[in-house]
Amino acid sequence: MKALGQTQFGGTEVLKEVSLPVPELRVTDLLVRVKAVGINPVDTKVRANVGGYGQFQQEEVLVTGWDGAGMVEEVGSAVGGRFRPGDEVFFAGDLSRRGCHAEYVVVDSRLAGRKPASLSFAESAAVPLAALTVWEGMLEGCGIPREPRPGNPQRALVVGGAGGVGTMAIQILSRVCGLQVVATASRRESAEHCRKMGASMVIDHYKNMKEQLAAAGIASVDYVLNTADPNTHFEALAALLAPLGKMCCLQPITKPVNLAPLFQRRISVVFEMMFARSMLRVSPEAQGAILDHVSMLLDAGTLRTPLVKKLPWTVAALAEAHALSETGRAIGKTVLAPV
Repeated sequence: MKALGQTQFGGTEVLKEVSLPVPELRVTDLLVRVKAVGINPVDTKVRANVGGYGQFQQEEVLVTGWDGAGMVEEVGSAVGGRFRPGDEVFFAGDLSRRGCHAEYVVVDSRLAGRKPASLSFAESAAVPLAALTVWEGMLEGCGIPREPRPGNPQRALVVGGAGGVGTMAIQILSRVCGLQVVATASRRESAEHCRKMGASMVIDHYKNMKEQLAAAGIASVDYVLNTADPNTHFEALAALLAPLGKMCCLQPITKPVNLAPLFQRRISVVFEMMFARSMLRVSPEAQGAILDHVSMLLDAGTLRTPLVKKLPWTVAALAEAHALSETGRAIGKTVLAPV
């Protein structure tokens, strides 16, 4: 089968077209004919082995791209009746296995959800990793209820609201959970995107965030989703949290941090690594259930795809998408799919 891969770590120049055998199924796997692949920052980290992300791959030929949508071609012997050949699925997959930039990919059936009927394959492939990250990090990790609470709604701050995860976070937290969402963005176009997704207010994370909130009459927020490097803004974000507040970080804290100010206010800090369930074999079926629910919300119009840019499935387009992701200025999601 045709694939877009690499045989060494490096910049986008290492990406090339390769030929690989169709992967063999494990008993719980689906063999999926890939129709579209979403691009995420983790793809570039694995490609260049940034932060040791390349260590998760043991293959001689590395294939990135774990956000996928496609059609089931074959099912493993232990899949049961949940999926059959011909079903349309979407998934974020397993970082320790080859990604989706290939004609076929294998994915554990428990990690997959039913593709939204109302969305194209490209629109669907933009969703899984971002939606799972928000759902696991904020609804599971921070304990935010799935439905709005009566009375005055709580507030959440989404740092990096215009990115793929931020785009889904603004929608899920405001439209599903009923929270008032403040997003951060530093450019006019990214701020406009955040408002379009449902943010009630947008502030600039390069300026004093506490002063910007105070100017709008907001003393604190109840939740923070930090999609950026927590080593940069951790103390400033922690200071914005109300007593009993919770912060979710999507990257590790690698420098000494003074946690003492969090103690008296009983602040909680949680971490979200979306691939933890698949790589550590911890209740992988939970991701399939989340994606099925998100699929229903997308078909109902409650949520919308974060897809902003669609490119053809070529080496040149993959390099372009990786380069855009590495700027840190991408809005929404980029997806590679046949024209």
